[in-house]
Amino acid sequence: MDWKEVANGLWIWICGGITSGLGLYMAYYFYKRAVSFMHNSGVPKEETRSMVRGAVITAIGPVLSNIFIMIALAVAISPGLAFQREGVGVGSVFTELVQVSNAAIAAGEKFGDPSFTMKGFAAAVFIMNIAGWGWAVEAIFTRYLGKAREKLTGGDPKLLAVIAACSMVAVFSYYSVSNAIKGNGFLVAVVVSLLSSMFLFKLADWMKRPHFKEWALGIAMFVGMIAGKLYAG
Repeated sequence: MDWKEVANGLWIWICGGITSGLGLYMAYYFYKRAVSFMHNSGVPKEETRSMVRGAVITAIGPVLSNIFIMIALAVAISPGLAFQREGVGVGSVFTELVQVSNAAIAAGEKFGDPSFTMKGFAAAVFIMNIAGWGWAVEAIFTRYLGKAREKLTGGDPKLLAVIAACSMVAVFSYYSVSNAIKGNGFLVAVVVSLLSSMFLFKLADWMKRPHFKEWALGIAMFVGMIAGKLYAG
């Protein structure tokens, strides 16, 4: 059986539609509760509308950034599975591609290669779902995270920020370098993505629009992919 047929199967789209529908309902439910709370608190309707407009405008950047990365996920995995996974944020669009690649390697296959089979796809889906359980575990143990953070950082919030930043830099650096050393279009894609990210961050600072930085990852990734493809022919 071709793994692409399974990844784009009708049942995958149905599951994605159900989870996306639940996500939309929850968003609408909390929106109505928030508006009702502000009304009962004496907040003027015009001020409430202004808050809603501001929230919608602020959300455009992060949403478009996620859409850009989700498109890459759809191309790499399949539209059906990408919709099922990310239609309501089951997984993280920033880590799904990494998980799929690692799972394929563990299964003895190479993701994106024509020889990629159902075995590698099954391993990828299994790993993505296991990784998704982190959200559930986090929800259960959220009240204990404060104590863990205090023990880890000794009460220094700046140290926690440094640890988080170093962890992300280490992960992205590993995968960037592992692809850059392949040379050819891979190297061009990594370098162009890096330069694009730096430019977009500087541009956001110059424009005094910090929320623009949320677009950087998606835009830089697509610019890098296009540059790498053009260079490799």
